[in-house]
Amino acid sequence: MIFWIGISLMAFAAVGAVAFSLERRSRSRSRLWDEGDVAAPSSEPRGLGRWLSLAGYRRRDAVIWFVGACLGCLSLASLCALVFTGHPFLEMAAFNMLAIPVVGSTLARLVHATPWLLALIITSLPILQVRAQRARLIEETERDLPLVLELLATLAEGGLSFDAAIDRIVQHQAEERPLVAEFEQYQAETRAGGGRIDCLHRLANRLDVTPVTRTITAIAQAEEIGSSIAEVLRPLADELRHRRRERALATAEALPEKLVFPLVVGFLPGLLVWTLGPTLHQLINTVDSIMRGGR
Repeated sequence: MIFWIGISLMAFAAVGAVAFSLERRSRSRSRLWDEGDVAAPSSEPRGLGRWLSLAGYRRRDAVIWFVGACLGCLSLASLCALVFTGHPFLEMAAFNMLAIPVVGSTLARLVHATPWLLALIITSLPILQVRAQRARLIEETERDLPLVLELLATLAEGGLSFDAAIDRIVQHQAEERPLVAEFEQYQAETRAGGGRIDCLHRLANRLDVTPVTRTITAIAQAEEIGSSIAEVLRPLADELRHRRRERALATAEALPEKLVFPLVVGFLPGLLVWTLGPTLHQLINTVDSIMRGGR
């Protein structure tokens, strides 16, 4: 126990030292660029930073926080596994499971492995959180994109430019939506002097959602050939709505197959016990009486 607590403290100390070093390096680097006459280079995150950025965690210290959360969950999981392994309650539960015929030994092993399964779940909590955040971001982006495209097409048909239409949408939409937040970042980049197509490509790179990438590519091609953006955006919005409808229908059609396993696991054992239980009980009593009579 003391050994694992010491290992946990050492891990926390190592994470704190790395965080302090990286924070000091980032401060000195930002001071260097702020005091100079040149602009700081814009470097895209890579590896773990890229994965966290796609999930919406874009702070400079996001990687440090994630690594610290993983180490903290690992320490907590190790502590829980050591505390609950060999606990009298688990031993009693495993002993009671052995009384169940056929599957008793398997259930007893499962009870003994419960602390380590719990430790595995606790350790993977940060990863599961990031994956869930990424899935939510993709879902919200794909839900908002058709409406945004239709609004852009309508405003473009009304005579507004693309940037003016984006500004109108940002002003009247909720700021916590991921797509609207990316449009705000796009506006900040264009106001800083960036090219429209380059800023749109960076927007698609930050989100990395396939419908958004296809939309940005279509807008870039329309800009290059000089065609109307409204003629490009409205068919894209209709296609996205059609695909969402097809995906919803496919999910609804696959629902009965997905319900087979829960129904078998949940209802079949009870049904077998209810129908065959009395017969098996009588058969066991009959066999037991015959065996005793033979003796």
